[in-house]
Formats: sequence, structure tokens, C-alpha cells
Amino acid sequence: ISPGMNRFQWDLRYPDAVEVTGFEAPIAAGGEDDSVTGPVVLPGHYRVVLNYAGHKTEQAFEVALDPRLHPARGGLAAQLKLQLQIHAALSSLDQTLNQAIGLRDQLNAALDKHTLSGQKATDAVAQLTLAIGNLVQLEIQGSEGDLLHDTKLRSHLAYLASDVGLAYQQPTAAQYEVFKELDAQTRNGIQQLQDAIADGKQVL
Repeated sequence: ISPGMNRFQWDLRYPDAVEVTGFEAPIAAGGEDDSVTGPVVLPGHYRVVLNYAGHKTEQAFEVALDPRLHPARGGLAAQLKLQLQIHAALSSLDQTLNQAIGLRDQLNAALDKHTLSGQKATDAVAQLTLAIGNLVQLEIQGSEGDLLHDTKLRSHLAYLASDVGLAYQQPTAAQYEVFKELDAQTRNGIQQLQDAIADGKQVL
């Protein structure tokens, strides 16, 4: 902040999930967002606290639902619960992907500088590249990159989060089933990344 008036605006969302280093999300173009934006909070009573220079100020306020909307009882809470589960899975996957990408960059840099050599190092880079490529599409470099390259699990989770948030209602049975499948793929993908990371660290 700087001296004078300062404005802090909350977008009524939970914090964004971690994004994958180097990933370029394609433009939605009328479709669903491929983003890590956090879900919207539930209507209810909230409190903002400003603590600056030893002075603490609090203010209560209410987040209200558009009165034209009439979701089923418990529908919004169920929606948020699923969105947060998707959000956690996406963030966990992206964090592990970033670890793998960082380690691969380290190994490549060491190979380029000839401070590291041998088939084990080359194999470790290849294993990391394969594990990363199975989970996120880093070839997308433009707003319409998904027209040229297949989307991967990281994007599928983001698309599901967007789909669940399209309506003010409880998620459908199909959305729950899709998350169940994607969550299993996420757990498996994270394990493969962790195995590749462990092998890569042994080479370093």
C-alpha cells in the first residue's frame, strides 16, 4: 500500500489454485474457462479485518444472493463442496507438476553445462518429460491452442470446475461421476510425477 487512500476489493471468491509454470490457458470463446479461479463463496454474513500499524478495524457485511434466483435448499452448499474438492485436486496436481518441471529444468541446465552427464540423467529427463506431458498440455502457446493440441488432465479438472459453477444448483450425478474419475486420474498422475521426481533427485 502507499500513503493516502487505498482500496481493497474482494471478488467474493476463494483464493485461486496454483497454476502450472509455463501453461497458457486457451481463450474460453463462449465455452468453459480453463482457469484456476477459486469458487464463489456462499451467501451469508462475513467480516473484514484491516490490521495496519497497530490499529485494527473490523466491519461486518452480508453477501446476498440475487433475489431472482431460488436454488434448492442445500444446493449451493453442495455445489461449493464439490468445487472445493476439484479446486484442491487441481492445486495439488499443479504444485506437483511445478516441482517436476523445476527439476527437469535443473537437470537440463546441468546437462547443458556438462556438470552432469550419462544415460541416467538423460533417462531421468525423459521420464519427467513423459510424466509432465501426460498431465498438462504445455504446447498450447496461444488463445486457440487447444484446436491444435489435445487438452490434458489439468485442463479437464479446470473445465469441470467451470461446468459445476455455471448454475446456482446442486451438482448433477454426472458431474459427481466425472470428478470421481478425474480425481482417481489425478492421484495416479501425482504418484507418477513423484516417482519421476524421486528418480531425478537421485541423479542430481
